[in-house]
Amino acid sequence: MTEKRKFPRQTCKLQVNFEFYEGDPDELDIKSAESIKGKGVIMDISKGGAFIVSNSRVSINMPINLVFSSGDVEKELEGIIIRTGLIENNPSEVAQQYAKKKVKGDAYIAVKFFMPLKDVPVEK
Repeated sequence: MTEKRKFPRQTCKLQVNFEFYEGDPDELDIKSAESIKGKGVIMDISKGGAFIVSNSRVSINMPINLVFSSGDVEKELEGIIIRTGLIENNPSEVAQQYAKKKVKGDAYIAVKFFMPLKDVPVEK
């Protein structure tokens, strides 16, 4: 399978809080829409996006705002949900890899950032 990502992934395990929205993505006005709060763990990240494990159920093509800490720096990123689903029902190698890790959450959220992340966190 050909790699479609512009930027290489970096494995990590970062706690993340996020806000997402429900509704029709073509009619959503995030300035007036009420957001829903969620939390999870970023399992890998790149300059262009992140793979999150969470218990939140989200919809594709919806905006999402992420807040997480990397070292002493808090990062806030905006993006769009490009894939989501239950980990146990996803046959992909990536989802199965995270299903084996001890992380709370039964769903995954793949996010594409609107603006590239300048400094990608490195797992220590």
